[in-house]
Order: sequence, then C-alpha cells, then structure tokens
Amino acid sequence: MSDKLSISYHTAKIILLELLENNDFSTDKDILKILGSIIQKEINNETNNDKEEMSRIIIDKDGRIFLPDYSPKEVKMQYLPKTVFLFFLIHKEGIEFKSMYNYMHELYEIYQIVTLEKNMEAGKLRDSIENLVEPVNNRIYETCSIIRRSLSMVVPKALMEIYCITGKRGEKRRIGIDSSLIEIENTKLKEMFDQRHNH
Repeated sequence: MSDKLSISYHTAKIILLELLENNDFSTDKDILKILGSIIQKEINNETNNDKEEMSRIIIDKDGRIFLPDYSPKEVKMQYLPKTVFLFFLIHKEGIEFKSMYNYMHELYEIYQIVTLEKNMEAGKLRDSIENLVEPVNNRIYETCSIIRRSLSMVVPKALMEIYCITGKRGEKRRIGIDSSLIEIENTKLKEMFDQRHNH
C-alpha cells in the first residue's frame, strides 16, 4: 500500500462516489472504521461549536439580565417572569413546580430585588407570588412561556432548551446552562447562588 496512486482529488472523488453507490461496503471493516472516525470527528466538531456559541448569563447589580455574547441589550422581562427565571438559575438542582410554595420567602426576596422598589406594597407582592405558586392554576406555565419568548429574542433557536426552564410534568424543572457561564453581580442574589453551589 506504500505506492500511492497519483490521481487528482476530483478524479478520486468521482471514483469514491461511484464505488460507494454501486458496492455494498457494509461488511468491509477497514472502510467502516474510516467512515466511522470521519463521522465521529464531525460530531465532535458540532459539539465544540455548540460550546463556543454558548453565551454567559450576566445578572447585573440591579438584577438586570444580559447575554452579552449574543447581544449587548438587556433581556427584558416583567417582574414576575424575571423572579422565576432568577429563582431557577439559583436552583440548578431543579425544583418541581408543585414544591415552589416551600420557597415563598426566597421568591419574595428575589421579587424585591428585581422591582428595586423596596417600599412596594408588601401585600401586593405576596399576592403575586402566592398566585404564582398556587398548584391549581396555570400561572407558572404562562410565566415560563413569557420567559421563553423574552429569551428567544437573543438566544439561537438550537440552544433555547439550555436557557429555558425545562422538565416533564410532575418532575423537577431546571435551567440546563452550566453554572460556570452564570455571573451574578448583585450581592444578595450572588449570596443566594453561592449558598446553593458551594456545597
């Protein structure tokens, strides 16, 4: 096999395509091995490309959301969807929707951070959170749809599932993005995040 044929790339390609079309190579181990390694390289390249395309999530000191590697603009959300998004970013281990009422105090704290209005009527705040975690209504599902819509403005379609709250009904819901890509500048939120991630 040391004497290599000197034929042009174009000719070699025509011969190879003809051979592949007209012959069954499914039993030829050498050919299958080469084809397998080529396919594996392609898969690896695609996976690496995905990693390169991932943007960090930056939560600034005012609780604003940025995905700077996709867009310099803030990812705007209303207070309640933003509270839920930040809550799930903090709880990377995942939480079932029906268990969210156990985290009322934490949700309330996050809500206060994102509203920036410390004197906002406490009763009003609590009603919004209670309505959100009430198991019999669909408020949490509507809220997740709003989050998805806001993120879709900047996140590539192929990577949406990594940035959104996902999970099957009755199971834990989570945001799949790696913790190393999350940067939190707000002191209180960072504290909450670190408590969960530094065990």
